[in-house]
Amino acid sequence: MAERPVSQQTLREQFTHAEQLTKELVDHLEHHLFPKIHDLKKLVQMELKGEAVVEDITMRNHASLVLESARFADEISDKMTVYFTSINQSVARIIGPQ
Repeated sequence: MAERPVSQQTLREQFTHAEQLTKELVDHLEHHLFPKIHDLKKLVQMELKGEAVVEDITMRNHASLVLESARFADEISDKMTVYFTSINQSVARIIGPQ
């Protein structure tokens, strides 16, 4: 079933979807993006300290994984912004002067 456009969802549905997206973003950051950044940082530090020679392709692959994960986080963030904007507008209409 296709999800209705945000503007056609009830305020409750908007809050529910925004909450789900928030949880998805937190999970992605904690379990995917941050560990990938940490792994890349360790590789760079090993290279800089002279502890190991890290091939260029290895660095590029790790950097690519970080960028891909960051793009996914940006997509979730963009969706959240749409929901938060819509929620803000709906609440403003409810509490604003009639």
